[in-house]
Amino acid sequence: MVTITIYIEGIQSDNPAVLTVDNSAVFRENFHKLFPQRLSPAKFNLRIRPFGTITKAGKMLRNIETQGINAALLVDLDAPKEERDERLNHYKPSDATKIFFMIQEMEAWILSQVDKIEKFGENEGLIRKKADSAINDNPLLKEKHPEQINKPSEKLDTILRQYFDDVKIRRNKERKTGKRYSKAKDGPKLIGMLELEVLIQYFDEAKRLVDYIER
Repeated sequence: MVTITIYIEGIQSDNPAVLTVDNSAVFRENFHKLFPQRLSPAKFNLRIRPFGTITKAGKMLRNIETQGINAALLVDLDAPKEERDERLNHYKPSDATKIFFMIQEMEAWILSQVDKIEKFGENEGLIRKKADSAINDNPLLKEKHPEQINKPSEKLDTILRQYFDDVKIRRNKERKTGKRYSKAKDGPKLIGMLELEVLIQYFDEAKRLVDYIER
């Protein structure tokens, strides 16, 4: 059995209260739902290790290289695909095959499968607005390859606010507000719902990561 660790950027928030051990565990669990769709647990022992913000990526990569760990680094590119090589040069890895980018951010993966956003709304008990309006017809997404969407985390937040209300009870009164996206809380849940084969069709880097693990 092949053991490989995937270090993933992803848990970050302006609110330190959400950066808990539980959130880290949820992040790991949901990426474990994604990769074994193709990478059989009977053949691959995948260790998912979220490491927080992009500022730690260089250090994680150096640790992988100096310690000789069988591992890969998966981070947001935070830029158009055309800037991939420039960003790769920024890290100056001795082995460029170990670093993989989510283009332009992890949320582009989510926006590539809007049916999962609909399912997420159902699972979370959100109230669907614009019932007759399909999310994939939204101008933010329509006729765009997911990698071409700038700041996809912001676009996902907008999509959720436009199409879903979150209902809260305060002082025995029901209050509806547009659903805001949380990378730490909502991101992992959405990732765990995605279909890996669809990601591979849309994202070269996702395919390259799976091929790297299966090599």
